[in-house]
Amino acid sequence: MSLFNTEAVQLRVSRQGVEPLAPPPRPGALLDILISDALARYWILDRPAGLASAAELDAYAADRYAELFGDDPAGWVIRVDPLPGADRWLACALPTLFAVDLPRLAEEKGWRLRSVQPRFIREYNRHCGALGPDTTFCVASRESTTIGLIAGGSWRGIRVHPPLDRSAARFSTLLRRDCRQAGITDDGRRQQVVGSLRDAACH
Repeated sequence: MSLFNTEAVQLRVSRQGVEPLAPPPRPGALLDILISDALARYWILDRPAGLASAAELDAYAADRYAELFGDDPAGWVIRVDPLPGADRWLACALPTLFAVDLPRLAEEKGWRLRSVQPRFIREYNRHCGALGPDTTFCVASRESTTIGLIAGGSWRGIRVHPPLDRSAARFSTLLRRDCRQAGITDDGRRQQVVGSLRDAACH
């Protein structure tokens, strides 16, 4: 758990498990739960026609999740960012164990939960205001390399790769493959890379 440079304590969830959850320094202290992208599942959701409610969007996202991952969505918490005017939306699923059960345990211990986010979403929210309509946004961490592709103001692709210091492919190769799969070119795209291994993307 980290108290540095934040008004909230940060609890990290990695492949290795959850950091020890200490008692809060005072009742009601704020807690942010940060989940590794290696534990999250991302996909791009084509905007459906005729959605009448948030419940219909939730059902549509759950159906697409089951089709893409072959898994029961009941064990996952699914969130969609339905940007107005965009024809494709970013969707994310987190295991219920970390998105529901862990926050409940924290609140029972006296914490006040402020956020539960995977790393890519946290970093994107920090930088999205400075990103253009045709951008590659990458979070290069020690657990994963998450590459998100935005074209024409809409999400076009997102993939979670191994960390760059353990990848058999260079960042430029990963990006070229992802762009090809998304049906877009990697030429002339602005790149924004953040994270502890961001320098590895330049080599």
